[in-house]
Amino acid sequence: MEYVVSFTLLVALLAWVVSSYLRLFHLYEQVQGAWTAWSRAARRRNECLVEFVNTFAGRLPEGDVLPRDIRHWAEDSCRALDATPAPPRPGGTVCLNMAERHLRRAVSGSLHTVENTLSMQDDELLQSLCSAVSVSLYRQDELTALYNRSAGEYNSALSGPGAGLVASVFGFSPVEPVR
Repeated sequence: MEYVVSFTLLVALLAWVVSSYLRLFHLYEQVQGAWTAWSRAARRRNECLVEFVNTFAGRLPEGDVLPRDIRHWAEDSCRALDATPAPPRPGGTVCLNMAERHLRRAVSGSLHTVENTLSMQDDELLQSLCSAVSVSLYRQDELTALYNRSAGEYNSALSGPGAGLVASVFGFSPVEPVR
C-alpha cells in the first residue's frame, strides 16, 4: 500500500514538474516570437529611415546635423539588435533602449520639420516617406507592447510557486522588457 502512495506522489510530482516546464517553455516561445517580430520591425524601420534621411538631407540647409544624428542612432539601433539576437536578459537592453530613445527624438524632430516647412509640405516623395516612417513607428509601438506583455507574463510565471525550481533546473531565466 505504501508503494502505491509513494508511486502516486511521485507521479503527481512528475506531472507538476512537466506541466511547469511546459508552461514556461510555451511562455518563452511566445516571448521569443514577439522579440523576433519586434527585431524584424525595428530593422525594417531603420531601413525606411535611411531612405527618409537620404531624401530629407537633400532638402535641408548644408551642414544640418539632424540627418547625421538619425543615421547615427539608426546604426546604433542596428548594432544593439545584432548584439541581442534573443530576448534580452535583465540589463541587456541598456544600449538598445538608449539608441531607440535618441532615434525616436531625432525622428520626431525630423517629422516636425517636414510638417512645418512649406517647401517640404509640397514635396510628395518626402511626404510619402514621412508616412512610411510614421507607419513603421506605429507598428514598432504595437510590437513593443506585445513583447513587453509577453515578457511580463513569462517573468511572472518564473516567480510563481515552485517555478523557480523548474526554471533553475531547465535554465529558464527572466527577460527584460524594451522601453
